[in-house]
Amino acid sequence: MLTEQSPARQRNAMLAVLLVGAFLMLLAETFFNNALPTIIATYRVSQSTAQWVSTGYQLVAGLMIPLSAWQFHNFNLKKTYLTLASIFLTGCLVGFFAPNFPCLLAARLIQAIAAGSMIPLIQNVVLVLYPADKRGALMGTIGLVVAFGPALGPTVGGLIIDSLGLDWLFGVLIPLTLVLIILTCFLVHPVQSQAAVAVDWPSIAASSLGFGALLYGFSAIGNAGEVTTGSLVAILVGMVILFWFCRRQLKIENPLIELRVFKNPTFDLATLLSALSNIALLGVELVLPLYLQRVRGLSALDSGLLLLPGAVLEGLLSPVSGKLFDRFGIRPVAIGGFAIVALGTLPMLFFTTHTSLVWVALTYAFRIVGVAIVMMPTFTEGINALSPQLAVHGNAASSTVRQIAGSLGTALLMTMVAFGTNSASVAHASAASRLVHGYWFAFLIAFLMALLGFVLSFWTGRNKN
Repeated sequence: MLTEQSPARQRNAMLAVLLVGAFLMLLAETFFNNALPTIIATYRVSQSTAQWVSTGYQLVAGLMIPLSAWQFHNFNLKKTYLTLASIFLTGCLVGFFAPNFPCLLAARLIQAIAAGSMIPLIQNVVLVLYPADKRGALMGTIGLVVAFGPALGPTVGGLIIDSLGLDWLFGVLIPLTLVLIILTCFLVHPVQSQAAVAVDWPSIAASSLGFGALLYGFSAIGNAGEVTTGSLVAILVGMVILFWFCRRQLKIENPLIELRVFKNPTFDLATLLSALSNIALLGVELVLPLYLQRVRGLSALDSGLLLLPGAVLEGLLSPVSGKLFDRFGIRPVAIGGFAIVALGTLPMLFFTTHTSLVWVALTYAFRIVGVAIVMMPTFTEGINALSPQLAVHGNAASSTVRQIAGSLGTALLMTMVAFGTNSASVAHASAASRLVHGYWFAFLIAFLMALLGFVLSFWTGRNKN
């Protein structure tokens, strides 16, 4: 069993293996962003249906996060990690041999079951094995995985689609996951004694149904291009179920999510900013490849390569963000980061059928710098504001909010695409012009979210308890 007093070499080797697994699973999160046009053509589904391979993955991953604290306390870390890697491998195998879209989607959701537990599991390990003064830099390293994996996904996915085919988006992950399982057997160890912590299965069912209904409602609006009775009912049902879920969490002895962590105003604000940064990352990463392929006619590989400079910058800056946070605190980091995100998103409102592709790449790369700067520092600020007893619960709560916000926020952007594309003002325009109008609505929502993050950042660093 490893502890904070164990040799740094052992702790760091184990953390490296954990991060490799997380990187694979987060890379897979956006693997299919560049594949949506191919999926639409291959399986003859709508854009709003195809986007479920991304938003559905994000949602299931978010729903699994609350179980991280239960897994961490109840089960041996090594066995837990092996189980998660095996589930991910199963999803890869199902997807590789998928004959139709429902099987493809099922494979993605199986992958997400493992992916959702991975990052909070690693963060809990950091909380146990490393002192508080080392966590900023380590969370920055984790931020490299959290941000760089999804940022690199569209580029790698585009390369695989054009060179090997759609099914190999699953196939290339199979040998890599097998290697991960072997490394886990030798380098991952328990970090604390197991305790009998109960899990409330009705809460799991309620959270799954509630958030699933919301996502379905947004998707239905996107498919129809308007608010229908069915979509409105789905959203209202989801909200009612989630209200019941929240009330239950406050009453039961072992809540799935410890909502009392939200009594801390610093934690609340930091969690909101972290959620906005995740929407900024995932939302535009789904919309921009669609613009590049469906409007500009680029291949999956070319659109992926156009996003590559941004992914590289994100990888380089994510570890730096932790050091900036340790040195200057959250306020200047958050203000500067969200300002960059907003300024980088603003030019996207003026993208047309003839906008320079170099300009598209530069604006995307510029905004990614801001995302890299704010993503993990805002998360770390929230966790540091909590007592040690609540840190693990805060980790799960904040991670859940961030991940599910990414899913619902991305679905909202895609819904706005459908509204804009089908609006009366462009009814007689060309197909490309209608799509540009739809993507304009999505970029507008992304800009407003970045602007909201910038304004809220001025309130950071004021409350400490």
